[in-house]
Amino acid sequence: MSKSLGIDIGGTKTSMGIVNTLTGNISKKIEFPSKLFKNDKANLTNIINNAKTILKDSGIDCVGIGVPELIDNKGIIKGTYNFKWNNLNFKNLFSKKIKVKADSDVRNHLRAEKFFGYGRGKENFAYINIGSGISYSLMIDNKIYTGARGYAIHFGSSKISLFNPKTNKTNSLIPEEFYSGKPIIKKISKMNSNYEKNSYLDKISNSLASFIGNLINTIDPELVILGGGVILNNSNFTKKLILDTRKYIFCNDVKKINFKITKIKEDTGLLGAGLLFN
Repeated sequence: MSKSLGIDIGGTKTSMGIVNTLTGNISKKIEFPSKLFKNDKANLTNIINNAKTILKDSGIDCVGIGVPELIDNKGIIKGTYNFKWNNLNFKNLFSKKIKVKADSDVRNHLRAEKFFGYGRGKENFAYINIGSGISYSLMIDNKIYTGARGYAIHFGSSKISLFNPKTNKTNSLIPEEFYSGKPIIKKISKMNSNYEKNSYLDKISNSLASFIGNLINTIDPELVILGGGVILNNSNFTKKLILDTRKYIFCNDVKKINFKITKIKEDTGLLGAGLLFN
């Protein structure tokens, strides 16, 4: 199997195209809003209909799909973070002649980097996505770690609560609600001066860096690859984020860890979806 249809469903847009799994080339690529309709059932129908149009007369019988949701190890969506598709199995939406696999979008990013990006030849590395959400995926001994149930992508979506005995106060927040793309853009849009914007971004960088640093301290990867809209569209912020992160890495040997910006850019998720059968 050298070709498959890759589908990357994002919270904002969906991209799909025919993936050559031997070369990484993508053809017949199309993009459209993921939420073209107010009803998520209609949005799902629109995505599947576009996929079937590309499949028609293509000779391709494999479809790989990435979703910005929790998805279990059986490929069934578990959650309604972006879409009301809980318990959806994509296999039921195509004919029995079509082989279908679905996975978390961030694991597809990792998969693409392993085959055609900076993860080539690396046995232990992490992919951290900072875009409309915050998530990560981990390669351990050349295998993608999914967790016991498939939910090993959590990175900033659950509440952190810290009690300070000195002040007798507890601070609680959900990092994703402050450090991902949408809240950053929303906050900056209300600021008038560049000084105010830069000061705010400096504080966001430092806070997010502490979070990434603790993840690195926990999983000890060989390499960290960064991706997502916040990373790809803000080079100065990304450079500072990497510098800030090194301050929070505990072991001196690890402070020199190599950070890379995704080599595949915007097509990482699409390519990784197409590689689900490799």
